[in-house]
Amino acid sequence: MLVIIPVIALLGLLAERTDNSVVVDGVLHEDCWQTPQVDRQFFTSFRPVCDTPMTLPTTVSIVYDDDSIIFGCFMHDPDPSRINHQVCARDEDAPVDKVYIYLDTFDDDANCFVFTVSVDGTQLDSRRTEIGGEDRNWDAVWSSSVSESDSGWCAEIDIPFSALRYSSEEVQSWGINIGRTISHTNEAGYLYRMREQGGTDVSCFGELRGLRSLPSSQSIEFRPFAAGRLQMSSGEHSDPWGSVGADMKMSLNMQTVLDLSVFPDFGQVESDADQSGTSRWDPWLNEKRPFFMEGTEVFDMPFNMFYSRNIGSVASNGELIQILGGAKITGTSGGTRYGFLEVVTDNVRDGDTLLVEPASSWFVGSVLHEFSGGNWFKLSGTSVDSFSGDAIQSDYARSASVRGMKTISEDFRFQGCLGATWNRDEHIADNTAARIDAGYFPEGFELNLRYVRRGENFNQEARGYFTGNGSEMWSAYSSLSTEPNSDIVDRLWFDVNPYYSQDLSGRNAGSGVTVSGGGVTVERYDLNVWADYMDRWFDRYEGPEGRWYPGGFSGGISSSTDYRRSIAGWASANRNSYYDSESTSYSLGLRIKPVPELFITVEPSISIQQPATKYNWESEQWEQTDSDWRSLQVSATYFLTSQMRLRFNGQTSEFSRNWQTELSSCKERSTWANILYSWEYSPGSWFHFLAGEVQEEESRPVFTVYAKLTRYF
Repeated sequence: MLVIIPVIALLGLLAERTDNSVVVDGVLHEDCWQTPQVDRQFFTSFRPVCDTPMTLPTTVSIVYDDDSIIFGCFMHDPDPSRINHQVCARDEDAPVDKVYIYLDTFDDDANCFVFTVSVDGTQLDSRRTEIGGEDRNWDAVWSSSVSESDSGWCAEIDIPFSALRYSSEEVQSWGINIGRTISHTNEAGYLYRMREQGGTDVSCFGELRGLRSLPSSQSIEFRPFAAGRLQMSSGEHSDPWGSVGADMKMSLNMQTVLDLSVFPDFGQVESDADQSGTSRWDPWLNEKRPFFMEGTEVFDMPFNMFYSRNIGSVASNGELIQILGGAKITGTSGGTRYGFLEVVTDNVRDGDTLLVEPASSWFVGSVLHEFSGGNWFKLSGTSVDSFSGDAIQSDYARSASVRGMKTISEDFRFQGCLGATWNRDEHIADNTAARIDAGYFPEGFELNLRYVRRGENFNQEARGYFTGNGSEMWSAYSSLSTEPNSDIVDRLWFDVNPYYSQDLSGRNAGSGVTVSGGGVTVERYDLNVWADYMDRWFDRYEGPEGRWYPGGFSGGISSSTDYRRSIAGWASANRNSYYDSESTSYSLGLRIKPVPELFITVEPSISIQQPATKYNWESEQWEQTDSDWRSLQVSATYFLTSQMRLRFNGQTSEFSRNWQTELSSCKERSTWANILYSWEYSPGSWFHFLAGEVQEEESRPVFTVYAKLTRYF
C-alpha cells in the first residue's frame, strides 16, 4: 500500500482498450480484468474516522471499447455474511454496500457524472455541476451486474459513451474518482480524498489516461411509448383515455445533443411520489420525464423562475394538458454550455365548447460560460405565449435572469443573480428580483450572508414555482460540524440562522433567529432539535388590511433509528406559535423489512391548530377557528426480481375546520389506495400497470386503471 498510493496519486489511472467483448455478468473472468489499475487499494475514509485507510481493500480495473467504458470492481471482504442486503428501486439510496464511479469527462474540475451500484444490483446515477449541485433526477441507460463470493463481492459496470458528454480531442484525459461504502462497519471513503464530510469535490479527482479515438459520430436513442387509462364509478365508465408518443435523443456530436418529443406522456405514475398534506400550495414535483432531463443545470434559473413541471401540468378542471411536441438542443463549446427548448401544448376544453386552458408555446433559452474553477456567468430567458380562443384572451409571460459566481479563494465564494418578469396584466415597474450571497466554506464550517429582494410585481407563477414577492430579506446562516472520532458519536452539528425580512412598506414581515443542532451515532441513530424565535411581524395577506402577529417561540425534535436493521423507525414533534394560539404536529414512521425483497411502511400523523383568531373570508369578519388533520399512510413494496416489483400505497385522512359561522365549517374525508406493477424488461424499457381507487367524502368511489409501455432503442 505504501508504494501504490504515491504511484496512483502521481500517474493516475490507465484505461486499457480491449478488442474483445466483455460480458457484463458480475464475474471478472475475461482476460482484460487480469491487470488491475488499482490492486488491493485501501481507500481513504471520510467516515467514521477521516483520513484513515478503510479496513477492507478494493481492486479496480478499467477497459474500454468502441461503445463503452467498463469498470470491473472487486470489494474484498473476508466474511461476506456480514454484508447487509436490501433490494431497492432504481435511484433509491439504501444503507448497503456500494461502489461509486465519478467521471469528470471534460476534466474541468467542476462537473462530473456519478454511477453507483449496490451489492444487490441497484443502480443510482446523477450529475454534479457547479451551478446546480447534485441532480439525482438525471437518468442514463447503462448496464451493471454483481456477484458474491467467499472473499467479497464484485461489480461490473458498463457505461456507454452515448450516455456521456466529452470533448472531441483524439487523446483525452478525464478526471476520475472511485468510492466505496461498507455498511456493516459504517465506513465510507474514496480512492482520492475529497472533503471530510463526504461531499463531492471534483477538483480533488485523479487523472484517467489512455482514452483514444472515442466515438464522435452521431448516435440516436429512440424511446416510443403507449399509455392508456380507464376510470369507473358505480359501474359507469368514463371516456377512456389513450396516448402514444415518442422521445428521441440524437447526439450531433459528443458535445451537442438534440432532443425531440411527440405527444410525451404526463401521467408519470412510475416516478411521481404520492402527494398528501394540508398545504394549499402546489407540491414540488421532481422532473423524471426523459425529454426534460438533458441539461437540467443549464436551464435552471434563480427564484425557481423556470419549473418544467408547469409544462403539461393539470388544468383547472382536473384534465391533463397534453404536450403536442417539443424540441431541445443542449451542448458545450469550449467553456460555454448552452440550451434552447421549445414545447407546444394543446387546448383543454370542458365539454365541446368551453375553453378552460388555451394552447401555449413555451420557450426557454440559456447560455452559461465557465471560466476557471468556481467562476461562471449565465444568461437565461423564458417566454410563454397562450393563443386566443373563445372567451379567453391571448396572453404572454416573459422572464429573464443573469447569474454568476466568483471564487475569491479556495474557501470564499461570492454569488449574485438578478431576475425580471413581464406579464400582460401586470405593471412593468418593480418587476425584478435580486439575490446576493457571500459564503465562507472551509471544511467543517459554513458561513453564508444573504440579501434577497423581490419586487411587488415580480411574478414568475406562469413559468416557475411561485414563492412570493414584495419583500426584502437579510440572513446570516452559519453551520459547524465535527467528527469526534469516538466509538459512539460519528458526527455533531450546530446551526444558527438570524434573519430579518420586511415588506416593501417597511413593515416587519418575519424576523428572528433559528437555532438547531443534532448528532449521528456510529450505529446510525440520529437526534435533531430546533428552536425559533420570531419577533412581532405583519402578514399583509391575513384579512383585507393585513394583521400584526405577536412574537413567539417554536420548536421541534426528530429522531430516527438504524435503517440497516430489519425494523427501523422515526418520529418527530413540532410546536409552533400562531397569533393567540399554538399548533402542534406529530408524525411517526415504522419500516419493517422481514426479507431483503419486502418493505412495509406505516406512517401516522396528526396536526392540531388550537382555537385562534383568524379572518373568515366567507363571512367577511374575524372569528375563532380551529383545525384538525389526521392521516394514516401505509405502503408495501415487494421485489419479485431486482427489475420487477409490486408496490401498494394507501392513505386515509380527515381534515376538519370549525368556525363560529357554522356554514363556513367543513369536514373532509379522503381514502385512496393503489397497486403498481413495474417491470424493467430491458435497460431503459419499462412496463407499468396501476390499479387504484379514490373516495372523497360521501361521493362514489372512482376506480382507475392505468398502463404504460416504454421501449428503449
